[in-house]
Amino acid sequence: MTSTTAPSTSQVALAPLPADYRADWEDIRIALLRLGEPAWVPFMEAGIDASHKRRILGRPVRTLADDLEVSRRLGQPFIVINIGLHTHPAVLEAMEVTHVEVENGRAGDTGWVHAGQRRWAQAGVGAITSEEDFEKFPWPDADDFDYSLLDEADRLLPANYRVIFTVGKVFNLGWWLMGFERYAFALADNPGLVERLHERIAAVQARVVERALEHRCVGLIWHADDMAYRTGLMVSPAILRRYIFPTYARMNEMCRQQGVLTVFHSDGKMDDLMEDIIAAGFDAFNPIEPVAMDIRALKQRVQGRLSLIGNVDLSYTLTMGTPAEVEEEVRGLIRDLAPGGGYALASANSIPEYVPWENFVAMHAAWARWGRYPIRV
Repeated sequence: MTSTTAPSTSQVALAPLPADYRADWEDIRIALLRLGEPAWVPFMEAGIDASHKRRILGRPVRTLADDLEVSRRLGQPFIVINIGLHTHPAVLEAMEVTHVEVENGRAGDTGWVHAGQRRWAQAGVGAITSEEDFEKFPWPDADDFDYSLLDEADRLLPANYRVIFTVGKVFNLGWWLMGFERYAFALADNPGLVERLHERIAAVQARVVERALEHRCVGLIWHADDMAYRTGLMVSPAILRRYIFPTYARMNEMCRQQGVLTVFHSDGKMDDLMEDIIAAGFDAFNPIEPVAMDIRALKQRVQGRLSLIGNVDLSYTLTMGTPAEVEEEVRGLIRDLAPGGGYALASANSIPEYVPWENFVAMHAAWARWGRYPIRV
């Protein structure tokens, strides 16, 4: 008797790569620099939860070599390495110092909270709320960070693979360390403190980028710095133009001189900042949330000036939709955005643990089916 029960998640296997597919960083370079059509639409999922990597590999990912094997099986010619002030114990400990108790299963309204592997920035409490706090904060020296993973990647990666190095967090770190409410008040009441805070953050993060660029494996600097809600920006564009984008322009110029690509990531409705992102010298923008932005209209607006990465819906399709719905959405994105180049497929943020495995498999399989140039969808 044949069972009609749907296969369990553990029985769904990642589809093999097409026989003629060869993972090559050059495809990403061509796509993001808008140099025409590469051999394939890049599959550029830079944030995949460890639980999904374990399914791909068949064991936990514990080493850089394990991460490389995951990338090989996905057909992604890169691994991701994340170093910066946002990962440093000085910041993580500041979160714990201002930790608050959890009541009735929910976090309170103030302080940093800790839930599993996640830390959430809260509104009312921060580690730096005054000039005295700023002076006492244990600001780290970027040269003291551990860059050994980049040294290992220099030795490990094949010639056609690169590191996507994630840093960013120039705006986010400012209000994370102050608490958003205090940050917002300080913009009016104590702009000098805000300016000093962002100058110090920028100095650390820019030096981290300089150190990363010393490694031949680094092919792309990925700046993740969320600036918007689904309905609009978190602060006035003038604030970001004053305190944040000049820093990115300087870092991007360093990358340009080294032939290293740059991507800016922010969730939310970022329409009012697209010209600023282009002016700062970014090569691509990610992730273009469907609930906040129209990627097809955006492609028309930035055509020839900025490449786009992402847009596979995380609010419904990847999380609550069916594999068939995932396939159809991927197919439509490749059909509408990939011709001519300037587009890479990815989710509208990342692949967290709550994305059903079979939906991630469907996303990858649809890319493998439809992502070959010339596009025939």
